[in-house]
Amino acid sequence: MQQHPTRGAPIDPAILTPYKVIDVADGLGVIELVEEGERAFRLRLAEDDVAADADAHEGSLEWIATRLLHPRGLTGHHRLNAWTEPPEWDRLRRWLRHVEPGDDPAGPLAPLLGLLAPGPYAVGVETLPKPFIAGTRQNRPSRWYAGMEGKGEASAIIPTHHWAPRRSTVDEHRRLIEYERRRPASIVLTHPDSEVYYLLDGHHKLAAYMAAGRDPVAVVIELGTGPRPDYLAYLDQPSDEYRIEENESGSGALTVTGCDGTSSLRIGKRPFMVEGYTCRGSLDRLAVSTGDARLRRQLPRLREQLRLADPGAAAALTRAVWGLLAPGRYGLRRWVPDRYHLMPTGEHRHWTWYLGISTPEFGTALLATDRWPSPHTAAVRDYRERIAAGERPLVLTLRAAPPPPVEDDAEDAVAFVIDGHHKLRAYELAGIAPHCLDIARIGAEPTCPPGDLRAVVADTPELQEATSHLQRYLDDPR
Repeated sequence: MQQHPTRGAPIDPAILTPYKVIDVADGLGVIELVEEGERAFRLRLAEDDVAADADAHEGSLEWIATRLLHPRGLTGHHRLNAWTEPPEWDRLRRWLRHVEPGDDPAGPLAPLLGLLAPGPYAVGVETLPKPFIAGTRQNRPSRWYAGMEGKGEASAIIPTHHWAPRRSTVDEHRRLIEYERRRPASIVLTHPDSEVYYLLDGHHKLAAYMAAGRDPVAVVIELGTGPRPDYLAYLDQPSDEYRIEENESGSGALTVTGCDGTSSLRIGKRPFMVEGYTCRGSLDRLAVSTGDARLRRQLPRLREQLRLADPGAAAALTRAVWGLLAPGRYGLRRWVPDRYHLMPTGEHRHWTWYLGISTPEFGTALLATDRWPSPHTAAVRDYRERIAAGERPLVLTLRAAPPPPVEDDAEDAVAFVIDGHHKLRAYELAGIAPHCLDIARIGAEPTCPPGDLRAVVADTPELQEATSHLQRYLDDPR
């Protein structure tokens, strides 16, 4: 299993340089990987369509790669060095002759990054397992079963130029690899949802590795900011432990601040819900949500961005929510709570509870952000049938901090239910513990801003009275 070195352990020995996200603010767009639909992509060089790949959508895991521009149609302006200054290109080529583990590719790669279309890219250096060449003949699609031979187990590579490596050059690179222990590197471009790598530079080096029967070293440029799906395989198994991941460029459309007991859920910069202890000399807790109708309509719109064909796909759900979260460090786990209770705050605006006394169960309090129970009985029934058939769709929960250790009563904790109210209800009716993608903010503020509680309470006298002690504590938490 591979795991992103900058985004959690364990470190895979195949990764030579940890991935980092680089924002290309004013790229020329000479190189552009266009997403054309669901799992369909097209590579463009100098505004010409060169190659494409896509899911066959034929009820299997078959993938298709197609060459669109004949090699004879490639001219000088399709070659990347034609768009860069010679000294910068020479520096890049010298570095690619031998890449050391830990080398930062951002410096030497700068001239090529400037040719990309504007946007965020994850850049790292790793070895690509079991490479094979695809999409070399114009309008003659290559087909293979991605689940058996795709990125997880083998690497489909589409050359951007004519695949006819010179034997003498290949032999020289092979000699350096086998006898001088050099690590020459190619450059590839990919997308998290694609099953192929587009080979931008280093055709002879790749051929040398393949001739030597070795996995090639490649500088990988990946479009997008979310963790790569193969680095999130640990989310396929339930765990009580979090893995730490770094979000470097999320939009902040979905934010959680404070810590458990004084936390706030925000939509954009506006507070949606605040939870905390009542601070009346007991351990009873409360949650209060906004009465702003416009803000309450925004959360369902965010949920639309989390809709997946496979509701149990942890990696896909993580990538979908990753772009919505604020930048920062987060713990991720597949959490299956055996004890929990749900607070229907999404409908009533205000709720109080005392763990084990006013609640029927000890366990984490799940704060609903939508109506509970869900009025959409057809959706609940569909999920219940899928659960009965063995599927485990994921509920998305978000916390301001990981719960305290078990010895400190970890059950007295709170998580916001961001998405999955139908699934949660279906699990409840089926009598099966829910599977949750549980995300906890790491290193957040000790309390949420006091203005967040004032904003959600607004001018409602009953809520002002119910939250008065908590408000005084937030104003002066000493």
